[in-house]
Amino acid sequence: MKKKFNEPINAEGMLKNMEIKMSLKERIFASAKSVLILALAALAVFQVGRLWLFDITNRNFFLYLQARFPPSAPDGQQAFARPFRIITGAGDGVFEIMYSGIGESQEWEFGERALAAVLRGGSPVIRPNFAQAAVPDMLARPVFLYEYTFDMCAETFARALGQRNASLLTNEGLHEFRSVAIQPPSEDDASLQVFFIGRNNRVWQFALLPGTRRFPAEDFEIEILPVSQNGKHFTAGDGGFIPQIPPEGFAYYTVVAENPFRNPQGLFTLTDIRPLIEPFFNNPATIIPSMSGVDNIITFSNLNTMVRYHEAYVLEYSSYRTIGREASANLMADFSVALAFVDADPHVINEFFLHSYELRGREFVFRFNYVINNLPLVFTGPWYSATHCRDPLLAPIEVVVDHGRVVRYRRIVHNFHLGTPAWADAIEGDYPFTLGFPISKDSQISLTAMVGGG
Repeated sequence: MKKKFNEPINAEGMLKNMEIKMSLKERIFASAKSVLILALAALAVFQVGRLWLFDITNRNFFLYLQARFPPSAPDGQQAFARPFRIITGAGDGVFEIMYSGIGESQEWEFGERALAAVLRGGSPVIRPNFAQAAVPDMLARPVFLYEYTFDMCAETFARALGQRNASLLTNEGLHEFRSVAIQPPSEDDASLQVFFIGRNNRVWQFALLPGTRRFPAEDFEIEILPVSQNGKHFTAGDGGFIPQIPPEGFAYYTVVAENPFRNPQGLFTLTDIRPLIEPFFNNPATIIPSMSGVDNIITFSNLNTMVRYHEAYVLEYSSYRTIGREASANLMADFSVALAFVDADPHVINEFFLHSYELRGREFVFRFNYVINNLPLVFTGPWYSATHCRDPLLAPIEVVVDHGRVVRYRRIVHNFHLGTPAWADAIEGDYPFTLGFPISKDSQISLTAMVGGG
């Protein structure tokens, strides 16, 4: 029933309604105000954190955190199984070699998938074959050859590929190997053939028949195209691969080595070097600089950390923090810590790969070589950091990890990039060798044939 216009107004009821509406508005306003305050606080924390971590003289904690708090899971375990080069052949006797971009390549993506499948469900075909003809025979079909610079432990390799064990290999007496060849399925042979090659060309062969629910055939479909004759290609020789260099030679780019620690006047000073070493310290304000006139060593240190710049262009980091027992001391975990530490160094700009490792007491020592423009960039001998150095670098990067913590880190300070075009003369001789760049103290590096590395 509608009210009449001349009925008396209930003033008390209207007042209560107004109070209820005002109270609701106040609560909404208060809530909105709280949300705004929280948002502003979060923004302030973000901006202060970004200012401290990124924008103030490169003061960041990344290297410190990697050294002090190793990852709980071995994130670098897959990288441990990654080869230093992949050789691809279409079965026509011509091959190409890949050094750069292996981790993101379809060749290694296929290799990881195929090797993991073989370790799970493969079958042995033959036990060690000592015939020298075994390796050339396996290269006569389309093939991927994955090579390592050290003896790869079968058990470690299996764990790096996410498998529980390497019983398929170890039950056949295969405990270490230097390379793995994979022949994808073809029209003539529907099985996946895998050859593990040890020292003295000892060969273990395994097979996997794709097509089951566990191993769908489409997971192993990959086409290996013939190598372009216009590009850089190789042929197989006795014990390696031979670059096919035209009689007139070939053009290539030199490599330029640059020292970021040298100022525009070509000098090395405490003021110029300090900003470049601050990422190694959790609090740059505590750094104490000094210079040795005897050994020409520039030192930056605080209570727990020391970074030294040696006269022979070597940067050395040492940590003196107490080593706990939070992380297990094992190869895969320590390699993950080493890899993360190098990745976090803002002045390592070139691609690198694991060259060797060793267990020294309770410490693992990992050494890495560089790659540039699909060619290796390596030492040709020990690199001495000073005149009376007794512990030279054996590779451009060295990381020492003790129980999950980086206690020492050394590397040459140079960055490398492509320089000017140059011409390489033909190399006489029909023997395996590797083309690469030998690192020296020169600013410009020329391509060289490294005998015995083919």
